[in-house]
Amino acid sequence: MGLTGHILTMAQKTPGASIPITSYRQNICLSEKMPFEKVAEDFSKLKLTLLNCDWEQSAKIIQMSRVNERLSNQLYQQNTNPLSGPTRLGNYNVSISDVPQALTVLCHFPFTYSFSESLMVSQVNQGGNYLAVTLPRLQHTPFYFLRLLIYDETITEYGYDEYGFQKSEYLMAEKLASEYGYTGSWGGDYPEIMAGGFLASPYLLAEHSEYGRLFYIYDCRGKISCLFEMIPVGESVLVFPHSYRTRRNFSEPVKVYFQQNANVSIWGVDKICNPAAEHVILYHNPGIMRLKFPNASVATGCILGGLDSIPYVSCEGLHKKQNHILISENTFDLAFALNLAVAMKRQGVPVVRFMKMEAANRCETDYNWDGIMYPATQLSDMQIQKITPAELRLLAESNGVQIPENFVNYFEQVY
Repeated sequence: MGLTGHILTMAQKTPGASIPITSYRQNICLSEKMPFEKVAEDFSKLKLTLLNCDWEQSAKIIQMSRVNERLSNQLYQQNTNPLSGPTRLGNYNVSISDVPQALTVLCHFPFTYSFSESLMVSQVNQGGNYLAVTLPRLQHTPFYFLRLLIYDETITEYGYDEYGFQKSEYLMAEKLASEYGYTGSWGGDYPEIMAGGFLASPYLLAEHSEYGRLFYIYDCRGKISCLFEMIPVGESVLVFPHSYRTRRNFSEPVKVYFQQNANVSIWGVDKICNPAAEHVILYHNPGIMRLKFPNASVATGCILGGLDSIPYVSCEGLHKKQNHILISENTFDLAFALNLAVAMKRQGVPVVRFMKMEAANRCETDYNWDGIMYPATQLSDMQIQKITPAELRLLAESNGVQIPENFVNYFEQVY
């Protein structure tokens, strides 16, 4: 690291201490036992398989899920009094049936959802009576109440995209999410959702969902902190935070797509916290977790959720490590690295560096991850080198990527 116009002070070596301490302003940085050049050399010999994650589409579906949950909550709150009559939702009236029969709604687009109690949908006829109606296109969505809200106005028989949703649903979810004050897709505080009961025990969850696979994120103590699901759809991979929520009168859990915690855990923090791990390579693609380095000195971590999740990332385990954010020259990587670096500095992480893939051989592939095939791109013969914060900023600016506030203050005045 180059220092220009700043004073480098060496802390006095304590008797018996084997690691000298270097002080950059108020940041304490342990010297490296393994040089970066060795990390880069080992990295370049590996094959990195990047899943074709579509964070934007995943975020849209998560947003629809949260809005649907809000509408569902409102329905159940308004139906607490059986004498109040059905609740109005869009052009229809919805009531919870007292008849103990189960209505199961399964959709295959590629999500599953189930109701364990009967919901009656009706309209008022000319005589003022409630007349039950059957709406067939409600059977093909996990977000029943969101679709019902706009059913007559915009839902058409042939308007589905490859994920099983219609444009009007995305637009309505975006509008309502703005009204409700929802931000982000993986982290954040959603009191009206978080107040419900969750079945957090992994023993209640299957290893495989109908289309994808569940993965566990462990904390530094080795306990499961959250789960997520990856689902291949066409040439893309959708990634969702995952939990099961119980509701009053529901005999079985109902699947929803939002995380239980306000903070986003780094996938791999359990290995990052291993005292043997000195270097940590951070990236946004799950494929980084399949790299196997020759020794335990190098650990990898994945920040799921794309750019939306960065404000909520928990930097647990990173404060005593040599941290390297992996980038290439695509604009998403550059924006991700800049914003993650600032978020890490705000949480007091002293060592945040950048490593760049200068070149690599690329090959489109289908990657078998524990029995599920995911569309992916495999990189080999990679050329890895260190890139300074100033070089990263110039590269980002030349690619039209906005520099986040305080990046220069955190980095270029120190390194």
